[in-house]
Formats: sequence, structure tokens, C-alpha cells
Amino acid sequence: MAGILFNLFYLLRSRFFSTQISKLTHPWGFPLPPVLHQTLDRTFTDNYDEILILGDIHGCFDEMLECIKTVHHSNNSKILKIFVGDLVNKGEKNVEVLKYLMNDGKNDCIAVRGNHDEIVIREYLKIKNEGKVPSPTNQWIQELHQEQIDYIVKLPYTITLNDLNILIVHAGLVPGIPLEENQPLNMVSMRNLIIESDSNGNKYTPNKSDKEGEPWASLWQGPTHIYFGHDAKRRLQLHKFATGLDTGCVYGGHLTAKFVKGPRRGTFVNVKAKKVYQPITEPSVVN
Repeated sequence: MAGILFNLFYLLRSRFFSTQISKLTHPWGFPLPPVLHQTLDRTFTDNYDEILILGDIHGCFDEMLECIKTVHHSNNSKILKIFVGDLVNKGEKNVEVLKYLMNDGKNDCIAVRGNHDEIVIREYLKIKNEGKVPSPTNQWIQELHQEQIDYIVKLPYTITLNDLNILIVHAGLVPGIPLEENQPLNMVSMRNLIIESDSNGNKYTPNKSDKEGEPWASLWQGPTHIYFGHDAKRRLQLHKFATGLDTGCVYGGHLTAKFVKGPRRGTFVNVKAKKVYQPITEPSVVN
């Protein structure tokens, strides 16, 4: 039933545009979402009094629920919650996050794909199709049902709010190229851009490491304002045309969210992590 409701929500909620999916393949060989780049126009967003964008969840269900309850406390407004990806993996209550979004949150919670959402798709398919025995940290993936994997697969890489001049992506975008030319893996994994200059201007090469190049968000010149996650080590990033909301909840930091529409527009919501679910080590941050 949850899968049927989810599909109906997608059909009713807005007009969409998508890339020519046939020209793109995922380097890991699994399905791309049916709509790579989703646009929500005012016929959809006007159904909500406020819009809140939330940082990486990583299975931190208790903090996610606290954030949602906090913004709804003593407030009867309809709030659209948009998640910047990495809904699951690393934390302890990944299945609970998916169940909430697909049931209680089915009418007011949407999200983009993150790199850890893609890791879960990859590992699930290996378990199902190849009989792979998951690592201890991935044991929980065996609990997932097909409709929950379908939910993750259908998450778009970007969501654009036309009337607010806002775009949500998990990791980042390459400046100077059309949205549909951004490669799937870059949109969920890039942190920096390596800049090469010549007589024709600057050429940017995405880099998932933060060791070489410049933070991509510092080079983004708009005019669309980008909200993203993924880069926990840098915590809250506030650039002129880009805002990074991953403040490391799963590492014992905070879950950070920001209102972008309504009377609380421009204000942040911060929920302290209940504990350190995973230590901050160099490999865990950059993956």
C-alpha cells in the first residue's frame, strides 16, 4: 500500500522534467530514477505554508523525528519537508526512517538521492541477485523490502523550486554546464572542483575528495541558490549562492534544517545528536 501511495503522490504533486535517461547510465550499473531532475511549481508548493530543507539523516531517526515535531509544535501550518539525501546508512534506525517517510510523511516529505542511498541500492542488489553476504555494518539492508528499495531508486538527483529560485542536490553541481549534463555520480559525491584555466575560461573537474581543488559551493555563482548536504567535515556552509546543511548528526554533531518559505523563512533548526553513531574518521567522512 505504501508503494501505491508513493507512486500516486508522484503523479499528482507537480509537473516534472527529466533528462534523456537513455543517454546516461550509472557507473555502478543499477537503475537511475525515472525522473533525474524534478521541478515543483507553485501549483504544488502553494499547498504548503512553509518549506523546510533538512540535512543528512543517515538513519538518525530520533533526531529527524525531534526536528519534525519541533517545527510543528504549537504550529498548525502545513510544512513541506525536503531532505538533501543520505536518508540511510551509518546510523542505527535506517528502516524506521524509510517507514516514516513512506507512511507518516508520504504527503509532506520528499528527498533527493545521496551517495549512501545509492550504496544501499548497490548492496541490496548484490544480496538479492548474487547471494552476497553483507558486511556487519550492512546487515540491516537484509531487512529491507522491495518497495523500500523502490522508494530509494525513485528519488531524483535534484529538486527545483521554481518560484523560490532554489535547487536541492545531495553533493553539488558543476558550474557552467546545463543541469542535465551533470553526471549522476558527481551529483552525489563531489566536494571540490579542480580548476583549469585557458583562453576559453575555466574548466571544472569534480573531485569527491576535499584534498585537491576548491569547495564547489564557493565557486557557484548562481543565480539559483543551491541547498546540499554530503560534506559533513565542513559542517554548516554559508555561501552567497549555496548552503551546505550536513552538520554531522551521525558523527555526534547536529541535524540542521532551514526554512526557505513562510513566516520562519531564513531561520535554522538545530537538533543535537543523541550520541556518536559513528566516529569521525577520514574514510567515513569522505565516502
